[in-house]
Amino acid sequence: MKNEDSFLITYGLHSYVTHDRVGDRSIFTIRAPAGPKMIRHAKTLLTGNFGGAAAIRVI
Repeated sequence: MKNEDSFLITYGLHSYVTHDRVGDRSIFTIRAPAGPKMIRHAKTLLTGNFGGAAAIRVI
């Protein structure tokens, strides 16, 4: 299991956040029906752990 997938499971984000890798860049996609509070929570955790190396999209 990749580090990113393990992170999503550990923090309970795996039900509404997916991870893809393009080259050496991580792309996290948050499904918008999660609600604004959960989207903010996910963005905060992802930015804190992966910083500028990750792109975060909300669809």
